[in-house]
Amino acid sequence: MAQQLTRERPAAGTPTPAPAPVPALTPTAVTATAVTAPAPAFAFAGADAVRGDARLPGGGDDLVPAWFVDAVFGHLPRSDQRRCAGAYLRALLTSPGRKTVRAMADTTTDLQALQQFVNQSPWDWRPARRALARLATEWITPRATVLELALVPKYGERIVGVHRRPTSTGGSVNCQLALGMFLTERDRSLPVDWRLYLNRAWGEDEEHRRRARVPAGVGRRPLEQLALDLLDDAPAPWRSRTTPVVLDLRGTGSPLRAAAGLAARGTGFLLSLGAEEQRRAQVLKPPVRGPLVTLTSAARLDPPGGGAGRFRLLAEWSPARDRPRKVWLTNLTGAGSGDFLALLRLRAVSGEALKAVDEHYGMGDFTGRSYPGWHHHQTLVSAAYALSRLDPALRPSPAPAC
Repeated sequence: MAQQLTRERPAAGTPTPAPAPVPALTPTAVTATAVTAPAPAFAFAGADAVRGDARLPGGGDDLVPAWFVDAVFGHLPRSDQRRCAGAYLRALLTSPGRKTVRAMADTTTDLQALQQFVNQSPWDWRPARRALARLATEWITPRATVLELALVPKYGERIVGVHRRPTSTGGSVNCQLALGMFLTERDRSLPVDWRLYLNRAWGEDEEHRRRARVPAGVGRRPLEQLALDLLDDAPAPWRSRTTPVVLDLRGTGSPLRAAAGLAARGTGFLLSLGAEEQRRAQVLKPPVRGPLVTLTSAARLDPPGGGAGRFRLLAEWSPARDRPRKVWLTNLTGAGSGDFLALLRLRAVSGEALKAVDEHYGMGDFTGRSYPGWHHHQTLVSAAYALSRLDPALRPSPAPAC
């Protein structure tokens, strides 16, 4: 399952339906070897420790610097919109508890303006996210692009994207399912873009779509395709870099189709396999000593949809070394064991960032019914989190001409 964020507690419901058939790995003999941890050959950096909550930058009127609002939200055509963006950022950074607009009323002077700005105003969130990604790459040195899957429990049926989803305990949960792009270095991970999963009702039913103001070009798409969309929509300079992608679909979507799409794009990746694919991979020889990781030799794989080539399998074992906790597929056939250990540490950093974004910056607090409103809120939450993690004394370089 996706990482579940559990501030709300909907009751469990119906049993988990039988899983859909999963494409099999092409049978290929692989030889397992215990992993040691030499110095990485790639430019990856492991996380020695995950940073806790950083202090908010600056203080007083410097809490949300004007240059930051201009850099991220300068595309907004009206000055009142830019003022609302700054006020919303300040409220996210200073309001205790839940981060709904109404709950943040004590930290803002115009509740109605903020509600209108987030839920009704038709501003485009994509330029703000591109600007945020550009700032992130100026301030940190990303070693991986981690695509994080978040399951956010919700009450009610009219919040955009809400649907019932099976749980690992045999019940179900009312939730939103979102996929975020986190640019990650050894001690920081910054979210810069998001996709909201729409099931059949939200993706195809005209009444749901009209009520939520879902744009005509947005429909129901599988999670692996949303992951590829995030990469395709990244700013051009970022797409040209060789930073590997780490993706854990947590048993949802089709990891093999994701692998085919990533391979077709020439992207290096570390991709978790589902339970059925793990069984078919037959990585059953744990290391006798050392790290609880097993790395296989390269093997040929023919994913559905193309992208055939040579891949390796990486197994993470339980402390008892009796079963693999997770099996990963990678096309980084020339990487050393230390590189993969570093990538797994980077994923832990992004997981902590996702938790912080939800618990302290309001990612899961949006209760609006509109699709644009959800994206507006996510963009502002990402900007607030970035502002709390970056050095506000560093001004950005001038933006490139469009």
